Amino acid sequence: MTIDLPVLLERVARLEEAELARNLLHAYAETLDDPTPEAVAALFTEDGVLSVPAGDFAGREAVTGFYRDRLAGASEKRHFIMNVRTRPLEPGVVEVASYFVFTARESAASGLGWGTYLDIVDVTDGIARFRHKTITPHVATDLAKGWPAGR
Repeated sequence: MTIDLPVLLERVARLEEAELARNLLHAYAETLDDPTPEAVAALFTEDGVLSVPAGDFAGREAVTGFYRDRLAGASEKRHFIMNVRTRPLEPGVVEVASYFVFTARESAASGLGWGTYLDIVDVTDGIARFRHKTITPHVATDLAKGWPAGR
């Protein structure tokens, strides 16, 4: 059996990039559990874009502003990311699709929500950062209201 070394090295590089991209999701969830807007935005490239139902936030400064607005007075939350699928798009660029669940605790209520992330991750010099993060919430509710069908 002949090993094509350049092909093997390319395949290993893609696997390493996919793993760095996957680890970025862990860093994102961990950062959201004890967040500062600057720490969350630092996970994005300088020109990174955050897409949410309210619109697009382009550039690290805009991403910082988004999280500053959303995190002000925020409840204590825990984030869980699962069913992660990675797909190399080109050298140094990985698409990551996943589902998320969060729990929230406030003084008078407990919350729960879920949705999906679709991320384009830039991997440069062994560092992964979001180039484009799309958050699609499906449900956000408190436990008293629940999530009955048909709402």
